[in-house]
Parts: sequence; structure tokens; C-alpha cells
Amino acid sequence: MSAGERLVTVLVTVAVPEAADPEDAAALVADAAVSSALDVVHAVGVEGHLPVAGSTVVPIGTSQPAAVLAVGEGSALLRHLDGEVRQVPLPGLAPDPLDPANTHPGFVSQDAF
Repeated sequence: MSAGERLVTVLVTVAVPEAADPEDAAALVADAAVSSALDVVHAVGVEGHLPVAGSTVVPIGTSQPAAVLAVGEGSALLRHLDGEVRQVPLPGLAPDPLDPANTHPGFVSQDAF
């Protein structure tokens, strides 16, 4: 890093063939970023969708979005629309197709913690 630069983490979820390795996908995304004049400091592949607290996801097998309250190693704590809080493995999550940029305001309440 040089003067006038700062680090920014961008989470990108990509769909890959069943046999693809997550690290290979991370390398391809990093190559694409470098080709657009970005300096990639670190790239890692994770199986499944890696959400951030405050975003919305859809647990696979349902059509109901849920708010991500916290993300741990291998799982996320979700608040569902009915108010129920459940822990779900990361490979069981997909981005919310109705809010892919996670711009829905106020879905996560701070009193959940």
C-alpha cells in the first residue's frame, strides 16, 4: 500500500460448477480485479455465501429472507420474518435475490444482540 491508498474488503459471491474449488474461484476473481487496475492484497475462497451482519439472505430450501445477526466460523445467526432466531450453516445460505446489494434499511434490529 502506498500513500493515498486504503484497504477495502469487497465480498463477492460467484456461482461455480459443482467440481470447482473455492480457492480457484477466488484466484479468478482476484485476476479479474488486477486486470481492472485494482491491487489485490488478499483473496480467499469460502464454500457457500459469506454474508455480513446486517445483510439479508435466503436459507436454501426456503423462499423467505432472513436478517443476518452475526457470522461465525461456518455458520450465521439469522432472524427470520416470524421473529425466530436460528443458526444456519454457511453453505445453506444464498444472497437475497430481491435485495442483492443489501440496501433494505432497518431489517436488523440492534436489540437482537
